[in-house]
Amino acid sequence: MKRSTGTSPLGPRLRLAALGAATLGALAFLLLRLHDVQVRDRERYLGEQSEMTLRRVRLPSTRGCIRDRHGEVLAGNRPRYGAALYLDELRAPGRWSNTVEKVYARAWDLSRIVGRPPELDRDAIWRHLRQRRPIPLVAYRNLSPDELARLAEWPEPLAGVDIVVEQDRVYPFGDLACHVIGYAGRDINPDRAAPPDTADADAGPGEDGAAAFDYATHELLGREGVEKAFDGVLAGRGGAEVLRIDVLGYKRETYPAAEPVQGGDVVLSLDAGLQRAAERALDGHRGAAIVLDARNGQVLALASAPRYDLSRFVPSLSGATWRGLLADPDRPLLHRALSGAYPAGSVVKPAVALAALGAGAIRPDTEFTCEHGFHRNGINLRCSHGASHGRIAVERALAVSCNAFFVECGLALGWERGLRDAYAALGFGTAPALGIPASAGILPDSAWKKAHTRGRVPWTPGDTANASIGQGMLSVTPMQIALLALALANDGDVLAPHLVLRAGDVTAKADRQVVDHVAWRPADLDIVRRGMVDAAGAHGTARRIGLPSLRLAAKTGTAEFDGHDAFDHQHAWIIAYEPWDAPERAYAVLAEDADAGGTTAAYILRDILLAVHPDAAAEAGSDSAPAPSPGAAPEAEAGQAPAE
Repeated sequence: MKRSTGTSPLGPRLRLAALGAATLGALAFLLLRLHDVQVRDRERYLGEQSEMTLRRVRLPSTRGCIRDRHGEVLAGNRPRYGAALYLDELRAPGRWSNTVEKVYARAWDLSRIVGRPPELDRDAIWRHLRQRRPIPLVAYRNLSPDELARLAEWPEPLAGVDIVVEQDRVYPFGDLACHVIGYAGRDINPDRAAPPDTADADAGPGEDGAAAFDYATHELLGREGVEKAFDGVLAGRGGAEVLRIDVLGYKRETYPAAEPVQGGDVVLSLDAGLQRAAERALDGHRGAAIVLDARNGQVLALASAPRYDLSRFVPSLSGATWRGLLADPDRPLLHRALSGAYPAGSVVKPAVALAALGAGAIRPDTEFTCEHGFHRNGINLRCSHGASHGRIAVERALAVSCNAFFVECGLALGWERGLRDAYAALGFGTAPALGIPASAGILPDSAWKKAHTRGRVPWTPGDTANASIGQGMLSVTPMQIALLALALANDGDVLAPHLVLRAGDVTAKADRQVVDHVAWRPADLDIVRRGMVDAAGAHGTARRIGLPSLRLAAKTGTAEFDGHDAFDHQHAWIIAYEPWDAPERAYAVLAEDADAGGTTAAYILRDILLAVHPDAAAEAGSDSAPAPSPGAAPEAEAGQAPAE
């Protein structure tokens, strides 16, 4: 019996059917996946593609100006021209090093045209390729007019090179009001996400504030002073553009997303001319000079010396220059008018007199005996130059600045709940609110003294005696002393100082604002005012001002402090307001480590007064007698006081 050797027709059919089923299954799977990609997950994949191919770039805005009360520009802007290399036009095939070499060669071509050595090396090009490839690489940031002209007029096309314009800060007056204005510098880390409150709905992807920008150009940021305190107003709002890049990270297209919004101007109450006069009067000194509008508290001049040239910070300050400023023993970076803290000396005596009169500790005719100062109960405080004033009452004590009289007043008042409260009501121990940083000084009490002395010593009558003549642990700033003069000019109204009149679109409250009122009695004020007018008269401690037509009320001060080698150094102070019968301006001057308030500080104030009242220059240096004070007491003219 023969076996069959043929194949069954069923086998090929089964294999063909299985192959067809597998093919249909694979096709169905592909169709399902295509549906997922094209329909169900379309938005997700589009988003991922966008994240891979789009880059958001923040564009800087134009910074607002800082102006004085008359519109004079104290801080503005100027264009700075540079040259940039566009790496997307200079890329070379093959390895990344080929592109680096091509860009480096083009940097040398650019160098030969502008006539300046290259400022880029291969490492800088490598870093830019790794971190900021889609945006231009700046080869030169500050081309001179001649260099710019050579580049602009180069006859042959220079692929991958273009002129770029950046913004620089400019300070037209150099060092004028430098401590007030401060300075702006470029952000050292521009590639940062914008904070949520700066993201804009028109800025394209990232408007929720999360990773809002992939790249940012170098922007100006306020570093000190008004530039820093009002940076949010001055900086404006940056714009945005979107770059589409290829798979290698090079830019292919650019899409505008949002236009930058220019920053707002900040208008200060300063008068640039008066500010310059105050600074010139301080030349050669370390110190401060302040002029306030006595009617509303606006700051007309806020000078500190020595100064530093703001132009040196543009476009950036070298490390060597910065270290030199920090190491300078004269400390030019210190804003002495607001942040310098000093013993007050005798300029506090009008406040002490008013507190003692108001509390009934003394009467207008109360007399104390001065024998070269105060010497009792272990307290020994001499009068200026060892003067002995004999029997003396409050009005003449102010004119000649008798220490003994005011020590008696302070001891009669006491410190806690007495003289300290009187000082606190005038703003001592509190930082003035000016919109820029200011020191609070030190208004000590027993707890403070215990915390700051090794022996945990409580407050003593000797401490009160020192504080009553502005010495000891009491520490004040020139602005606090200027506000004391302002309160004296306003019959006890403690006014808020105003430095900023307008910030952007917001007009500041720069009218008269009474933040406190010291209940000085009119009769007591009249006595103290007469004493201050006598101080500026022919026999007072401020007589060297010598401008009687201005009807000045003044008080000098000479505050001793512990110097480097001995306790024989002093700061010179003077406060004043004028005219005494209808005050328009209040003044405060400090000169560090100087002669005396009646000499150094008085001469500085005299120069400032001559700038305010140029018509008074005719009487400067004359021997004409000062105008008599209102109801001046005969004893105020009996003897010439030392120049305290």
